[in-house]
Amino acid sequence: MAGDTVKGGRVTLSDGALYRDGRPFVSVGVNYHPSPTGCDYWREWDGARIDDDFRRMAAAGLNTVRFFVFWADFEPKEGVYDPEMTNRLRELARSAHRHGLTCLPSLLTIWMNGQRFEPPWREGRDLWRDADLRERQRAFVHHIATELRDAPNILAYDLGDEVIHVDSTSSATLGADEVRAWWGMLAGAIRAADPQALVLQANEASAVLGGHAFRPEHAEPLDLVGLHGFPVWTPFHIESVAARKATAFLPYLVRRGRAHRPVYVDEMGSYGCDESTAARYLRAASHSAFAAGAVGTAVWCWQDFTTDRKPYALRPNERRVGLLDADGREKPALAEYRTFARRVTGELAGFRPLPAPVGVFIPEPEPQDEAGYLTPSGSDAPAAFYAHLLLQQAHLPYEFTSRDADLERHALLICPSARQLSLPDRRRLARYVTSGGVLLYSTGSLLDAAGDEELFGVRVRDFTRADDTHAEFTWAGVRFPLRWDPGPIPVIDAAGAEPLAAFPDGSPALTRHRLGEGSAYYLNAPLEAQLNAPYRLQETAWHRLYEAVAQEAGVRVPLTADDPSVEVTVLGRGDERCAVVINHAPEPVDTTLRRRPVDGAPETTEPLRLEPKGVRLLFWPGDPTARHPGGRERPEERQT
Repeated sequence: MAGDTVKGGRVTLSDGALYRDGRPFVSVGVNYHPSPTGCDYWREWDGARIDDDFRRMAAAGLNTVRFFVFWADFEPKEGVYDPEMTNRLRELARSAHRHGLTCLPSLLTIWMNGQRFEPPWREGRDLWRDADLRERQRAFVHHIATELRDAPNILAYDLGDEVIHVDSTSSATLGADEVRAWWGMLAGAIRAADPQALVLQANEASAVLGGHAFRPEHAEPLDLVGLHGFPVWTPFHIESVAARKATAFLPYLVRRGRAHRPVYVDEMGSYGCDESTAARYLRAASHSAFAAGAVGTAVWCWQDFTTDRKPYALRPNERRVGLLDADGREKPALAEYRTFARRVTGELAGFRPLPAPVGVFIPEPEPQDEAGYLTPSGSDAPAAFYAHLLLQQAHLPYEFTSRDADLERHALLICPSARQLSLPDRRRLARYVTSGGVLLYSTGSLLDAAGDEELFGVRVRDFTRADDTHAEFTWAGVRFPLRWDPGPIPVIDAAGAEPLAAFPDGSPALTRHRLGEGSAYYLNAPLEAQLNAPYRLQETAWHRLYEAVAQEAGVRVPLTADDPSVEVTVLGRGDERCAVVINHAPEPVDTTLRRRPVDGAPETTEPLRLEPKGVRLLFWPGDPTARHPGGRERPEERQT
C-alpha cells in the first residue's frame, strides 16, 4: 500500500541489465522539482507536498524519481554542509521509498535549464583543473553518498547533470584521460561511502554528437551512461516533433551509447508542440528507446510550474513541459507513459536486444594535435544518424561497433560517409573482409577517406568540382540523387573491383571487391551524410541499397514490414521473442508484416494498421538453435 514501507533492495547491474531482488528491473521515472517552488525546494521545504507528488507518481505506475542536489544549498560555505538540507535529503528518500520509488539524485547541480546556480564561494574556479575545487567536489559527493548509503531505494548517483555547461569553454578542452580521471575520482568517492552504488553522469546529446571528451566511449569509470535527447535540439534538421526522424533520434543516442556502457535516458520529452503531439511523441520514443536497449527512462518533467523565479523568468516555456499541468490535471502524455510503464515492468520485463547481424563501424578518432589545415572540415555526426535511419527503414537488426570490437560476429559491416579512415582502421576492416565479412563503405573525403586498391580495389584518378558529373547513380532498381557539399569530389577507376553502378561521367559510383572470403562494397559518395536536410530522407528509397547488400551478406531478418516508416525490433528473453513494432510516421499506416521462420517454413504475412506513432507488440517462442531469432507460430499481437 502507498502509505506502508515498500520492501525492496538496491538495484544491481549484471551483464548490462538492471535487477532488483533478483528480478529484471526497468526504471520508469520522471525528473522532479515541486511545482510551486521549482529549484528553490530545498530551502522552501514542503515535505507534505513532496510526499503527495510521490504518491501520485506511484499511482501512475512510475518507479523512479530523479531529483537535483543543488550544491549551493547543501554547501553554502566552502567545506561546511548544511545539516538541515541533509535531513531533508534523507526525508525525501524515505518518502520515495514509502511509495515504492527508487531515487536517482543528481549531485553537483549547478547548471539547470540554461542558467547557473553557483555556490557563491566557487568564484569562477575551474571544476576540472583547480586542485582545491576538485577536492571539494570529491568531498561533497562522498558526503551525499554517506548520508544515503543506508537508503534501500537509491537507483544510482548522477555525478552532475550536464555539468559540462558550467564552464563549456574549459570542458571542451579536456582530453579523454582527463575526463576519465575526473569521473574516476568522483565515482571512487561515492563507492567508498556507498559500496553498493551505481554511478553515472548525465549529458545532453552532445555526448554522442559533439566534439568534447565526455563521451560514452570514455566512460570506463562509470556503471551507466546518462543521455538526454530532445528533437528540437539536434543538428539533424528534424522537421517537427511529429516527424519520423523525431522519434527515431532518442533510440539512436541509446544505440550509440550502449556500444560502450548501459544507457539510462534520464531526460526525455518534447518542447514546442501541443499536448496531443507530445503524447504521441512520448509513446513512440519511449518504446523505441526501450527496444534500443535503454535500461531506464525519466521524462522531463513531472508537473508544470507555478513559480516564476529563476530559471523560469528567463525561459518561461520551461514551465509548461510537465506530465501534469499546473493545476494537477493529467495531460495525455501521462496516459501514454503509464501504458509504457505497465508494459516494460510487466510483459516486457527481461526482454533485451539480441546480437545483431549488422554492425555500424565508427572509425576511431586519431590524435591530431597539430594537424591544422589537414584536419577534415565538417562533422561526422550526421552520417551515423542517417545510417541508423536507413537501417531502421530496412528493418535490419544492427548495433554500433568499433575497431577493438569483435567485428567478425557481424555478417555485414556498414561504414557510413567516413571522412577519415586511418591505416589501423583499414587494416582491421581488411581482416574482417578477408575472414568472410561483407563491408559497405561510403566515403566522405577525397584525401582522408577515399578508397584504395588493397581493401577496395579502386584507384583515385583525380578530383572534380563539377558535381553534375556525379549527380546520381542507379542500382538495385533505385535512382539515388546526390547533393554534394562544396569541395573536391573524388573520381575513381576500378582496379580489381567490379563496377556495379556508374555516375553520369561513366566513372564508378559503386563497386564490389572480392577479398579473401568476403566482399568490400565501395560507394564513391557520402550517401548518409548528404541526407541531412529537411525532407531529404523521403526523396527516394535510400534504404534499398542497404537491403540489397544485406541480402548478399546472408542477413536473415525474422520479421519485416513493407512500410519504411515502421520500425520492427525483435527482442529476446531466453527462448521467447517479442517484436516491438512502431509507426514513426505522423499519419496512420497500413502495412504488411512478413514473417520469415528460421526453420525453412514458408513466409507468412499479416496486415496491420498502426495509428500515428502507434505501437504493437508481437510475441512468439523462439528457436534456441538458430543463429538469428525466429519461430514457427503465428505471433500473438498486443497493442497500445
